[in-house]
Amino acid sequence: MKAAIWNDKGSLDVLERPVPEPKPGWVRIKVSSVGICGTDLHFYRGSFPSPKGLLPGHEIGGVIDAVGESVALALGTPVAIEPLVACGECYHCRSGDYNRCAKRMLLGVQGRGGCAEFATVPANCVYQLPAGMPPQAGALVEPLAVCVRGVRRGGIEPGQRAVILGAGSIGLMCILTARAAGASEILVVGRHPHQQEAARALGADGIFESVGAAAKQLGDSPVDCVIETVGGRASTIAEAVGLVRPGGTISMLGVFEGATAIPGLDFSTKEVTLTGSNCYARCGARTDFDIAIDLLRKHQGELGALVTHRFPLEDVNKAFSSAADKRSGSIKVHIVP
Repeated sequence: MKAAIWNDKGSLDVLERPVPEPKPGWVRIKVSSVGICGTDLHFYRGSFPSPKGLLPGHEIGGVIDAVGESVALALGTPVAIEPLVACGECYHCRSGDYNRCAKRMLLGVQGRGGCAEFATVPANCVYQLPAGMPPQAGALVEPLAVCVRGVRRGGIEPGQRAVILGAGSIGLMCILTARAAGASEILVVGRHPHQQEAARALGADGIFESVGAAAKQLGDSPVDCVIETVGGRASTIAEAVGLVRPGGTISMLGVFEGATAIPGLDFSTKEVTLTGSNCYARCGARTDFDIAIDLLRKHQGELGALVTHRFPLEDVNKAFSSAADKRSGSIKVHIVP
């Protein structure tokens, strides 16, 4: 099979690799589509240590191609993959917060991912897609699950108002998850015109090119929750403190590359709650992936429109280049093995 592997030059080589056989309790997936995530781009830009030798790809949709011993899943089933592998035994795993497991591994970031023609994953990471949904749509479930958890961590309640900082795929998907949580007004800050257009199509109530413009519009009416999705080296946490009401919440989904400043005096006098959000987990009987699949079924057209670019596996470096340069008009870039 063909697989994309990180080299030590900040790019990927497409190489021939043996088709993997599923271990007991695992399945093999024939990959239909793989999304490029902001975390992948941190590696691509050199912001994170070189992942030389790693097979990336943690936003995966495909069909079950083979099953290992003790797995009773039907071949040909369209699925989405939850790429977070945890121990299943520690306190965090037992309580449902398996994303906090000290032994957790994210396929495509710490372990072998799905940017290949075939991938093997634990059977408990497989989620069947609704009838009639194409397998490539499964690659949208992982980022949507990130947003489900991020909005929950933000504590958004019916009737509350929110600002989303950033209009990449995570920021845009947060429009739908915040609305599903009951938000009555959702404002989005996005720099690029194509992002603003997408935010409008997803139902944002107000769209701004800068935080300053949003703050001017809000005036003396700060919001209940700010959802931060930018990360990197941005000053968005400090900006969020200025937008949120006293007693409000900032939910941090963005992946930062280092320390980020917080305006301590305003943060304490306003009694702001800053909460991190990492990946996805389970709340009660339902996982964030379950909820994300429900949302995808209801909003498949709007979410599918976020996939602006598709590239064959052989053009994986072009795919990463397009995803990294928003001047290309990209929002979500998919690789189609």
